[in-house]
Amino acid sequence: MLSLTDRDAVTAALTDPTLDPTLRALIGLRVWQVDTDRRRPLGETLQIIVVQPGDQPETVHDAVGFPICWDQADQPGWEWFNDHHSYFELAYVLTDDFGLLVFVADHPDTNDTLHFNCLGFADRSKTTDAD
Repeated sequence: MLSLTDRDAVTAALTDPTLDPTLRALIGLRVWQVDTDRRRPLGETLQIIVVQPGDQPETVHDAVGFPICWDQADQPGWEWFNDHHSYFELAYVLTDDFGLLVFVADHPDTNDTLHFNCLGFADRSKTTDAD
């Protein structure tokens, strides 16, 4: 799991060649969109969590601050959801000026309940060419 709460952590993630390029692009885009006041620490505006395959529910809940992996979790509790195919993006608005982005790996080893919840909201309907 990754927890990005400051610009140094974001820079480290963006320059980490072992991270998926799609994930790095998503992180970079969201920070660029949200981090408009460079006088404030990034952690006062945004926190980014990346849930990776094998992450335990307790670890995810501790990082996020509330349960999102259990059947009893308040789902969907996010403000908006995006399916980027290799990652799901869950956006939580926690206060008027603080948000939490959770990127969830679309991988069979990702927490079953969280992965199932994301797949249930993803619009992955097959398109066919009908003549």
